[in-house]
Amino acid sequence: MNQLFSIGYSGMRVAQMQLNISALNTANLATPGFNRQRVEQMAMGPMGQSRFDTGSGVEVTSIRRMADQFLIKEVWRANSNGNFYASAQGQLSQLETIIGSESAGLGSGLDNLFAALSGATEKPENQAMRQDVLTNARQLCARFNQLQTFVNKQRADIGAKQQSTVASINVLSDNIASFNKKIAESEAQGSDTSILRDQRDELVKELSSYVDVDVNESADGTYTVSLAAGQPLVSGSTAGELAMTPDANGDMHMSLVFSESSFNVDMDCGASLGGLYEYSSNTLDQIETSIKGMAQSLADTFNAVQHGGFDLNGDAGVDLFVFDANNPDGMLQMADISWEQLAFSSDPDANGNNENLKKLIEIGNQTMAIPGMGNTTLAAASASLASDVGLKSRENQAELDAAATLLMQAENNRSNYSGVSEDEEAINLLIYTKAYQSNMKIIATGDQIFNDLLALF
Repeated sequence: MNQLFSIGYSGMRVAQMQLNISALNTANLATPGFNRQRVEQMAMGPMGQSRFDTGSGVEVTSIRRMADQFLIKEVWRANSNGNFYASAQGQLSQLETIIGSESAGLGSGLDNLFAALSGATEKPENQAMRQDVLTNARQLCARFNQLQTFVNKQRADIGAKQQSTVASINVLSDNIASFNKKIAESEAQGSDTSILRDQRDELVKELSSYVDVDVNESADGTYTVSLAAGQPLVSGSTAGELAMTPDANGDMHMSLVFSESSFNVDMDCGASLGGLYEYSSNTLDQIETSIKGMAQSLADTFNAVQHGGFDLNGDAGVDLFVFDANNPDGMLQMADISWEQLAFSSDPDANGNNENLKKLIEIGNQTMAIPGMGNTTLAAASASLASDVGLKSRENQAELDAAATLLMQAENNRSNYSGVSEDEEAINLLIYTKAYQSNMKIIATGDQIFNDLLALF
């Protein structure tokens, strides 16, 4: 009789635990990073030595966290890859828009200047036409300077984002180290750590959006989180601290202090932080070099032709442009020149001569060595600049789309194994409720038999 009660009570306890876990799963149906749990159970063998002794019921052996670490790491890797391309796409789109713009692009500005020069060939001494040349030259300077300002702004924005990202990485590293400590302590006490592990994995996922990470789990349940190059971010309850500092040239460098050790960290470290560095050091640096090269070549070539001609007063030509890469007001400026000083003539005594003006117009077709772009014309350099940025933007967008697809696939794979199914849990609730009621019925039956036996005496 006692065994009947014991078996029924064990079944009731297990069913109650199953109901609790099913309720927990259902409650966390929409909780990010939650891994469903499952009760693992086994039959209890007979306690006596008689061959007629049956089993003693059922017991819970563990509460299993349905998590596959391989699938979780796949999500982290895909998340890092996607954020690498996402961090640069917004910058690329903005750069593509301004470089290809009709109102701000260099191509349109060059076309306008050479059109004004061509228009002046009919009446090279005409004030209005000369003023039109100076106006378009001034507008071209403004376009170059506007691009330079835009590049400088993007560089400043990237620097601010990098600093913010490093600060976020440090906060996440501290939090992961804190969870490591809690998990190790709970494991030592025999407590269930499933929820703590889920929360820690979400922190690692967020960390993986900022930088590529390598994660290994120790026997005590703690994570060791390292950068892709091997420098430790977190080990047990100890977290490192990243820092970004400029050198003498103003270039940013990253270092990591862990415990009492210091490491130099490559800025090309994957995820959003690596994506920002790649865009800044490759695309933005290349664009800046090309823009400055075009501005310098434009100024030098125009000024040289100007010096070979004569203005309306019969004086030798003077500079039209002034190039200074370090000028805070803009690298390309108009020289102190009036409309009379445009050197359109090749003869100091002939105001209507336009031979030197033709040489100014021919600059548009002249191949020159442009720093950062090689031997090419100004128009071809401008078109190449816009084309290169557009190509990079489209390539990066294609990579971003592919990375987003891979991330979705990785998350679906993880969800298929670890996610909560509303329909499955609804069925489980019915099964476990019925099991609980059945075991209660066993206990009630045992009680009835016991009462019937008492009534015999």
